[in-house]
Amino acid sequence: MKALVYWPLALEESKRIIKEGLSNTIEVLWASSTAEAMSLVGSVEIYIGSAQNWVLERGERLRFLQVVHAGVDNLDLELARRRGVMIASAKKVNSFYVAETALALMLSLAKKITYFDRLAKNNIFPQYSWEFSTDTLRDKTIIILGYGGIGRELARLLKPFGVRVIGVKRNPPGGRDPYADLVIGINDLDKYVGEADFLVVSAPLTRETRGLIDLKVISKMKRGSYIINVGRGHVIDERSLHMALREGMLRGAGLDVWWLYPHRGGDGVYSSTGIHMMDNVIATPHRGGFVKEAEIDIARFVVENVKRYLRGEEPEGLVDLKSGY
Repeated sequence: MKALVYWPLALEESKRIIKEGLSNTIEVLWASSTAEAMSLVGSVEIYIGSAQNWVLERGERLRFLQVVHAGVDNLDLELARRRGVMIASAKKVNSFYVAETALALMLSLAKKITYFDRLAKNNIFPQYSWEFSTDTLRDKTIIILGYGGIGRELARLLKPFGVRVIGVKRNPPGGRDPYADLVIGINDLDKYVGEADFLVVSAPLTRETRGLIDLKVISKMKRGSYIINVGRGHVIDERSLHMALREGMLRGAGLDVWWLYPHRGGDGVYSSTGIHMMDNVIATPHRGGFVKEAEIDIARFVVENVKRYLRGEEPEGLVDLKSGY
């Protein structure tokens, strides 16, 4: 059995982990360019790397596709189903690092970090008046849309701040959750969203979640609340968010994921409405999980997950080809 690895950004340490972990078990091929990967993928049963649809289209013998990132919304999952290809993602491996980013955005907004930094760089020392006061997380209600790996990790990190956490999950489990005060189904979001001081989106992009956070949902939130997005840009309707920020319905937003990316073609980056340019928005270029430690964790996960597949066990992070995640 052969496996192909095409992971252009892989650290040398990550490559070493995969080579040492798999080379004694299967034949591992390495591609250094897209063209080389395209020429090799038809001869392998296992593919490891950042996947695009050409992997599914050209992988005639492909049976297991191990993605080295969390999202699979760029893949034709129906084609994978027809071809009988199992897809696993690394969706829970970098949860801590993305949750860290969400918490950083929350604190930066509440404490006006970037705003005060801009004032300081313009030699402005604001007076001690309530106009220039800051906010706190303590006693706030945080709704986390997408209470999976990232959402639960964020809830755990928020524990010391004395907040109330409501997790939103497609299929909420029964019983007590160790980190959230309440876990609700996605259909109950409208009922509870008015309680949120922060709405944190950590949900994947699926047919169900695309455009889920629209003006109807945002208009039910408290005036002066915040939205954080570390999931996928298109879970939030761009024009609705722009209007809410412009009209003061929301106090601010912290966004690490976007509607426009340079590598996906088209005009512009970040947002067509200019959300990323607004003063009440903290914008970061999708770096939540782009951490060296996270990549090494993923490399170790990949080795163990491929071994699970080879043993005939169910891989972790298996993608439900019907639901899209």
